Order: sequence, then C-alpha cells, then structure tokens
Amino acid sequence: MSVKALVTALSLLVLQAGIGPLLTIGNARPSFLLPFIVYVGMQYGSLWGTATGFILGLAIDALGSLPLGMSGFAFSITGFFSARIAEGAPFRLWWPWTVLVFLFGLLLEVLRMLLLARANELPFLSLLLWSGVPSALWTTGLAVLWFLSPLHKRDNASR
Repeated sequence: MSVKALVTALSLLVLQAGIGPLLTIGNARPSFLLPFIVYVGMQYGSLWGTATGFILGLAIDALGSLPLGMSGFAFSITGFFSARIAEGAPFRLWWPWTVLVFLFGLLLEVLRMLLLARANELPFLSLLLWSGVPSALWTTGLAVLWFLSPLHKRDNASR
C-alpha cells in the first residue's frame, strides 16, 4: 500500500473521531472509514482490504464507545468481500461503488444495532429503521460525493 493511502487512512481516522459525531443528522452518523476500506479492498486486494479494515476498526473502537473489535470485525469483512466482489476490475461507474458502499454500510449498522439493542433491551427493528438505515444512506451519500469529485482519479476514464 502506498504512503498516500496510509496518510489518507490516518486523516480519515482523525476526521471520524473528531468531526464524525458533529455531522450527525437526526440519528444518522456517517462513516468516513467505510468507503475508504471498500476502496482499499477494490484497489489493493483482499489481504490489504482485510488488514486495513481490521486495524482501522480497532482504532475507531478504541477512540469511540463501541466494544473493542466490533468495528474491526465488520470492517475486515468489508475489506475482504469488496476485493472478492470487484476481482481486480477498475470501478469506473458510480452505481457499483454506491451499491457496495451501501451494502457494507448496512452490514456495519446491522451489527452495531444488534449490539445496541441487546445491551439496552431496545427493539432491534426500530433502531435499525430509525438509525441504522439512515446512517448507511448518509455514508453512501458521502462516498458518492467523493467518487464524483476531482479527488478520485479513475484510470483515464470519462465521467
């Protein structure tokens, strides 16, 4: 993995821990790390995607209020399967990227809401519908904005 990717990972980790809670809309909180982990899995393969997801997940759990390892588990699954689904194909269109980020965002939120519902004896479906799905949509929206921005270079492909 390149130095640029490592600097990006550290920057996103700081943004997630510092600014992430401030960008909460209603019950939805975006994840800056999830689209990056999908990107690493698609660009560098399943080994780097899994390792990056696990390390960043452990770091965000240590900085946040989630149990240590919960995000590491979900992010490592994200890194592994995003690489397996992509199979080295360049992602030039916005919709496969959007679908992948949304599905993995939903997986992360299902795991998070299961833990929250179980720990606080709250109804899982209500938590998922009012907090989990909007958070996955918010994360997906940010990922699409990044994909369409000039910061994302795509193998000389036209937009």
